[in-house]
Amino acid sequence: MGRFPMEAGTLILVLRILILVIFAGALWWGIGRVVQVRLPLSDPERARRIQAVLSLGRSLLRAAVLAVALLMALDLMGLNPGPLLTGAGILGVVVGLGAQSLIRDLLAGLIIVLEGPFGIGDVIRTAGVSGKVERITLRATYVRDADGTLHVIPNSMLGVISNLSRDWARVIVDLPVPRGTRLEALQEALEQATRALREDPELQGGWLEPPTVAGIEAIGETAFIVRVEAKTRPADRWTVARRLRYHLLQAMQTEPAPSPGPG
Repeated sequence: MGRFPMEAGTLILVLRILILVIFAGALWWGIGRVVQVRLPLSDPERARRIQAVLSLGRSLLRAAVLAVALLMALDLMGLNPGPLLTGAGILGVVVGLGAQSLIRDLLAGLIIVLEGPFGIGDVIRTAGVSGKVERITLRATYVRDADGTLHVIPNSMLGVISNLSRDWARVIVDLPVPRGTRLEALQEALEQATRALREDPELQGGWLEPPTVAGIEAIGETAFIVRVEAKTRPADRWTVARRLRYHLLQAMQTEPAPSPGPG
């Protein structure tokens, strides 16, 4: 006779734990969806910082949901979480002695949020890695490089951070020019390349200032190096550089052949 009440009590306990797991899972999923929200902000830098804050907030909220769900599950099973928490506190002191790097990672993650040196979507160079920031947590920063490799960098190891997506960028192209090329022909070719760059449909106004000749960087036996610079939007620097090289070479090829030097 006593077996059925026991089985009923076990069934109720299992149902309660199942409901708790479903509820915690729904919260976990909902918190994950929050970080994907795209706010209608006109300032890209502010939008990236908000995304970074949401990403770190997601990590904290998920950790809180997991801890509360675990404590509630223990309480449903009739286990007093008080002694467990006391033991966990003592164990935490012991573990904390060997977890200093984790603490440094967490503090560095908070500094990233407060100071905002970069955000999700920025292209950065740090810790020997260059790529686009895809995710920021309190523990690490996720950077995907040009060939698709995802690098997980602990926040305490970021070191010096170079943000390649902030405000503006300068494209520098060193153009080798044959020694016999007339400077007037070179100037005409550069003007032709500038016009072509301005009308290039692939750029759509990606540059902020037209290309200018910085000067002659080096002189070799058969050629001299002319440096051309252009100020662009950060995200367009690589496209502008490729198209600038293309238009410069095309303009040089349409010029008359250089006159032979003195023999």
